[in-house]
Amino acid sequence: MDNMTLLNKAILAISLVFISSYSTANPGNKLGYNTSGLHHLASSNPFSDIFKISRGWITSCDFDWQRNRPIDPGCTRKTSFNTHESEKVSVDRNGWPTRLPARGEHPTFTSINAIWDLPDNFPVGQHFVTYQGDADIKVLGDVQIIRQIPGRIDFNLRSAKRNLRLHITRINPKNYIRNIKVIPQKYARTYTKQAFNQDYLRSVRPFNAIRFMPWQNTKDTNLSQWRDRTTPQSAFYNGNAGMPVETMVDLANAAHAAPWFSMPHKATNDFMHNFARTVKARLNPHQKVYVEYSNEVWNSMYPATHYAAQQGLKLWPRGKTEIKNPGTRRLFLALNYNAKRSKEMCNIFKQSLGNRAICVVSAYGSAPKMGEELMTCPLAGGNCYKSFDAYAVAPYFGDYIARTENRTLVKRWANQGNAGVNQLFREIMQGGLAKDKYAGGAIENTIEERVKKNVALARKYGVKLLAYEGGQHLLRVDRPHVIHDPKVFRLFANANRHPQMGNAYTKYLRAWNRAGGGLLMHFNGIAAIDDRNIFPMLEKAGTRTPKYNAMINYLRGK
Repeated sequence: MDNMTLLNKAILAISLVFISSYSTANPGNKLGYNTSGLHHLASSNPFSDIFKISRGWITSCDFDWQRNRPIDPGCTRKTSFNTHESEKVSVDRNGWPTRLPARGEHPTFTSINAIWDLPDNFPVGQHFVTYQGDADIKVLGDVQIIRQIPGRIDFNLRSAKRNLRLHITRINPKNYIRNIKVIPQKYARTYTKQAFNQDYLRSVRPFNAIRFMPWQNTKDTNLSQWRDRTTPQSAFYNGNAGMPVETMVDLANAAHAAPWFSMPHKATNDFMHNFARTVKARLNPHQKVYVEYSNEVWNSMYPATHYAAQQGLKLWPRGKTEIKNPGTRRLFLALNYNAKRSKEMCNIFKQSLGNRAICVVSAYGSAPKMGEELMTCPLAGGNCYKSFDAYAVAPYFGDYIARTENRTLVKRWANQGNAGVNQLFREIMQGGLAKDKYAGGAIENTIEERVKKNVALARKYGVKLLAYEGGQHLLRVDRPHVIHDPKVFRLFANANRHPQMGNAYTKYLRAWNRAGGGLLMHFNGIAAIDDRNIFPMLEKAGTRTPKYNAMINYLRGK
């Protein structure tokens, strides 16, 4: 046997191992996750370079605390750390600072900071900073500086309790500071080739798909033109324009997952064409791509719904006049504009990606009439469903438990310790304790109210039913149901971590599947729990929770 034959056999063996590991990681099309929001980047910690997860440039000025007087004109005790002048920082097209104001110039600030809001469980240990340019820069926080030379600082992060800060007090405009990186020492040999934290990758690789809506900042973005997007060369990834498409595709490739993108509601056709072409050029061949227009274009909490209603009124000023309620009429105008724009978006993505593009429209799961309006789109030419591949809802479970009518009951549970937790899970699994029209508990409520009706709707129009979001939804942030009681919040936060939540997820996912649901995108992935977020499957990459274990078992067919 010659050497070439041996080489070919070795290559074949390696290929088979790769194919096997790939199929094991994605055993079907069952379950994905939504990334955490940009404001949770420090706790999700997805990147090797943690500079990307800092908050952006925060402006500071000098104040003499001992003598209680400003050093910089206009500086006060209150504004010394943050003068709130970030928009006045002179930056290049990638966001790197090109100069600092001299004392006496109009801005109050004379220095800038890159700041991290680190969670308590953020990985500590040795890190190093690299940068190009001529500047005076310090690393501050609970740190020990090991070595500092021009272009590099080695330091030990001892804890997250004082956060972390890069403080820049001088910049040479002729050779300004740029390309700053902050790298954990354990990634010193790999960060130039692998952009992602390996713990993060190991945690997300089992999942079939990744919905990037939170990373795209879809709920709040004003992005419309391709030239204004974030690029891989941008200093930070947490601005209004959200994450670079290249970075999102690279994560999908590294995780062997299908990306799910949510186009900005103001995106032009040119933006969508360029986005689709970039995905095609960069994504692993043959991988599916889910794409939807914006996010919840029926929810009045978000600018996209108001924008769609305004555009609908311009296009069809006499449309839906039979609806007497002004708010309801605006909603149905928005739904028709959503259908129109989704149809146009689908055509654009299929031009580049063909059948790899899965076009999704979504609506409120408890209101199938919204889905009917999207599918039939009477104002937008009719029969829009012919352009769609999937219809999606958000079949959360448990949200009624935190409604005001159940708050007295929940407060009682919150004061009962483990007994209260058991009562909460009894309601989730069996029902009969909280006020609700379905007696069988939170999961049965969801299947009856938000799944079965929409499975029938999807089948009627020949599309798949998906879940753009899903999971437990014990937290309420909508008026009048907002939770202010810290004991109630702790009850729900602890329930998210509890072993019984694993049992609840097993029941929930199996019920979704039996009812005819397809791909379910859990909300959300990896993030710290706070008073607006008790949804994560993990609070730290590389760890396990009962909820996460139930999801992995579901992926494996258990």
